[in-house]
Amino acid sequence: MNCSHQRTRSHWVTTDYYGEETQGHWEHETVSTTEDIDIHRYRCTQCKQIMYYSGAAREYYETGVDRKGLFQ
Repeated sequence: MNCSHQRTRSHWVTTDYYGEETQGHWEHETVSTTEDIDIHRYRCTQCKQIMYYSGAAREYYETGVDRKGLFQ
């Protein structure tokens, strides 16, 4: 399974007139499943893949070399 780093959240919405539910419908929205974990990187909460905001950040975290001066 390939993770899209998104999920669909659904909830039932009703029209309420003075405590009486008269109509309702489902509302769906697509939300990101990523969270910031450090400077210049984030992780998917579903598949745990770590992603980077730039190639320079990837190089720093994978090799320890800070060529672009991101962390100075």
